[in-house]
Amino acid sequence: MRAVGLAFVMFAAIGCSEDPRYLDPAQNLEVGADPTMMGMPATATLTLPIRLPIQKDMDEAAALQMKYPNIQIPYVRVGDLAVDLEWSVKNLSDQDGVAFIDLNGANELFAYVPDNFVDPTDDEATPPPPLMGHIPIHVAKNGLTTGVFREDQIREASVDLDAITRGNANPFKMILAPGDADQPQFQPSTLIDPTMPDLGSMPTGDPIPAEAYAQLVRFDVVFSADQHMVMEYSVRVRDLGDRGLLHEMLLDAPAGELQAFAPAVYTPQAPLQ
Repeated sequence: MRAVGLAFVMFAAIGCSEDPRYLDPAQNLEVGADPTMMGMPATATLTLPIRLPIQKDMDEAAALQMKYPNIQIPYVRVGDLAVDLEWSVKNLSDQDGVAFIDLNGANELFAYVPDNFVDPTDDEATPPPPLMGHIPIHVAKNGLTTGVFREDQIREASVDLDAITRGNANPFKMILAPGDADQPQFQPSTLIDPTMPDLGSMPTGDPIPAEAYAQLVRFDVVFSADQHMVMEYSVRVRDLGDRGLLHEMLLDAPAGELQAFAPAVYTPQAPLQ
C-alpha cells in the first residue's frame, strides 16, 4: 500500500478568478502491490489552500451575523468555490477486478467519519455511506476506467455534511436522497433518544440558511481494490464570485498566509436508529 504526497499546480492560462486551478494529475494511490496486503486501502487527505481573511471577508461575515444572530457563519461557504475530482483507475494485474473510491472530508467546523455513527458493541450495525462514492468500479485486466466527482456532487456533499453535523440529520437520509443542495435552509433537530425512539426528533434552534452553509475544505480519499491497481486523480478548484479565497501561490504559500482549519470529528450523541 502506498500513498503519494499531494501537490497543486496552477492552471497555465491567465484569466478571470473562475479559471480552474489543478491538482497535479500525476499523483496517485496504489493498492495490492504486496499480495499479503491485498484488500488494504490507500488513503490521502487534501486541504484546500485558503488565504487568511481580509477586511472584505470580515465585513461580509459581520453583515450575515447581524442578519442571522444565532447562526455560526463559516468563513468558507457553499457558493464560494466550485470543486471537482477527476480520477482514473488502472488495473495492473492480469485478472479482472473491482475497485472502490470513497470520498469523505471536512468543512471548517466538522469532519465526517462514517464509523462514528455505529454502536461498537453491535456486530450487525452498518455505518452510513461516505459523502460520495463507494460504487463498484469494474476494471478489466490491464484495463483503465475513468470518472469524475462533479462540482454539483461536491456541492451537495458540502450541504449534506453541514446538515448531518450542525443539523443532526440522519446521514443515510441526507446522502442517499438527492436535491438537498437546492434547499433554502435546513432545520437542526434533536437526536432520537434510543430509549424512547417513538418520540422521534424535535426542531431545535434557528434554521440554517443557504447563505451560511459550510463548504467542504478538506477531502479524504480512500481507495481499495481486489487486484493490484493504481488510482490517479486531480482536483480542480474554481473561485466563484469576487472573494478569491484560494491563495494565489496555492500549496506553495507560506503557512502563515494560509487559513488553518481544525474541524472537530463529528460523533453523534447516540447510534443511528
